[in-house]
Amino acid sequence: MFEIIKSEDNRRTVLFTESAEKISGLFRKIRKQISKDLSMPGFRPGKVPRSIIDKQYGNIIQAEVADSVRQRFTSELLEKEDWVLDDKDPEGEIELPVDGDAYSFEMTFSLFETPEPEGTDGIKIEIPPLDLDDAVEKTIESFREKLISFDTVDRPSEDGDLVLLEACPAGNTEETQKFNVRIGESQIGAGFDELVTGVVPDFEFSARMDRDASEEGQPPVHRFLVTGIKCPALPDIDDEFAEKAAGVKNLEELRSKIEESVRARYDQEIDYLKERSVIDSILASNPFTPPGYMVENLSKDYINRLGEDAPGEETETAAKELALNKVREFLILRAVAEKEKIDIGDDLVAKETSSEESESSVRDRLRTRKAMELILDRADITEKEPQKNSETAAHEEDSPDSSWRWIQVEDAEPETCDETAGKGKS
Repeated sequence: MFEIIKSEDNRRTVLFTESAEKISGLFRKIRKQISKDLSMPGFRPGKVPRSIIDKQYGNIIQAEVADSVRQRFTSELLEKEDWVLDDKDPEGEIELPVDGDAYSFEMTFSLFETPEPEGTDGIKIEIPPLDLDDAVEKTIESFREKLISFDTVDRPSEDGDLVLLEACPAGNTEETQKFNVRIGESQIGAGFDELVTGVVPDFEFSARMDRDASEEGQPPVHRFLVTGIKCPALPDIDDEFAEKAAGVKNLEELRSKIEESVRARYDQEIDYLKERSVIDSILASNPFTPPGYMVENLSKDYINRLGEDAPGEETETAAKELALNKVREFLILRAVAEKEKIDIGDDLVAKETSSEESESSVRDRLRTRKAMELILDRADITEKEPQKNSETAAHEEDSPDSSWRWIQVEDAEPETCDETAGKGKS
């Protein structure tokens, strides 16, 4: 079918040969398709004589036969030889085939050679330790929060309480809006929790959002009326709670299931963290430019998955960058496998191959996985508590207040809600 007749540097010249029998079969197949689709006066569809078809469409038929043979041979060659091409378009002037004759032609392929990978041994990876007891307790508390109820209380509001409110939108003198705010969750913006802490039912106040002084105009003033205070009531941690939270018989079974889930989630996240650390490290240690057609094809695939009719420039740039790194990652891990002589047996490939995947893609997947496992086996992995940068933490803490926050204001306009005797905070 094919023979490598010349190897020089990264170039391979291949002689392809197809039998006369198969060439004739392709001619017949393409003629039949043309005849079926051809509408010609005096002839029924599919009954146009071969002589007429060859006279009018002979060159087209020859070109389609040649293209079909070239595509099939190239695919089989790359599958068998496991090559990565530097350029998707091989060189070679190919004559057109003749019906009834064997068909031979030469093509020269340029192979891409990934630079020998560096920095793959002893990669330092830090992973956070698992505090199983703490994770279990936090999960149980999250279940309790989902089963929380609220009881009406007759006292000033505190952290965690649910404050029931009626609000009059600015400029609206008739309609009110009812809503709830749980103190401590900053549900409607910075500063509002402070305004409703320590209040009692029937307390009425006016507030607005205080913005940067450089902005023109002042935001509108809204009036609020406290209509009730409710205290959170968390369920007891017992067998009844376990059944409600997860449908299990008792608390012991609940804790066991949570531990199992926490360990599985931790292992999954740590595996991802390890692999991500390896990929980031080897990409940084091995700068090179992969074949452009590979990046372009993968980038188009990413964009197609988004289903956007007209992706913007930002989307295309992000897809191209993602594709570039993914192709580099694939080629580096492939080069590691070649350097370490990682062999993927045909039996394993056959076992792993499905109807949706070719043997070459399965071999690539298994080979890169084994290369990753080898790098991880040689990595320097230590447990370390993650440290939060103090400046970042301070910025995150201040960020909710950086642009605007709610402030209480004195009433400067007539009542906009139903007249209510306002009461001050206790």
